[in-house]
Amino acid sequence: PMEEVYTVQEVAQGLKVSERTVRNWIENGEPPAFPIGKRGYRISKADLQAFVDERKRRNLDLKGDRD
Repeated sequence: PMEEVYTVQEVAQGLKVSERTVRNWIENGEPPAFPIGKRGYRISKADLQAFVDERKRRNLDLKGDRD
C-alpha cells in the first residue's frame, strides 16, 4: 500500500501555520518532501511526524524560527 502523504496545505492546516511557513521549512530541507508538478510538494506522514517530534524535543515553536 502507498504510504500516506500530505500536501503543503494539509500540513499547514494540521500544524496551524501558513503554507509559506511549510514551504520555507521544505526549502530548508525539513521535513523531507518530494516535488509534484511545478510548485507542489508531498510530505510523508512518517517524515512529518519525525519533523514535529524533533521540533518538540528541541522546544521549538512550530510557528517559525524566530528567536
